[in-house]
Amino acid sequence: MKMPVVLVTSLADGNLGIKFGFPTPDGGCQETDSTFTRGAVDGQFSNAAMAQTDIRVAFTDYQHFAVMYFETQKGGVRSTWLQLYARAPELFPEGAQRMQELAPKVGLNPSQGVLLPKSDQCAEVLA
Repeated sequence: MKMPVVLVTSLADGNLGIKFGFPTPDGGCQETDSTFTRGAVDGQFSNAAMAQTDIRVAFTDYQHFAVMYFETQKGGVRSTWLQLYARAPELFPEGAQRMQELAPKVGLNPSQGVLLPKSDQCAEVLA
């Protein structure tokens, strides 16, 4: 499994346009487009098609990284996770630190985090 590429665009209506590029085992790239609908609170979004009922910007420095909180409710099962997004492929240390600090606050074990290997396999998504 390799790191996906994500392009986030702020839309005029306040929603977020999200374009994902997931590297496939055969060397290709699976692209998907999605819209995260703006919630009642600034920085909160949802995506019913992905069963994501709560998507929030948990922390950002507005220049280098954002830590996102995701919650899903599907089939009576609630799942939560954090994801670190950056403007560059290199890990931004402050972003990783903030994610580690936020993990226990949302019921996650910081030691269970995973860093996927970098890949430019889907770089064309950003074009």
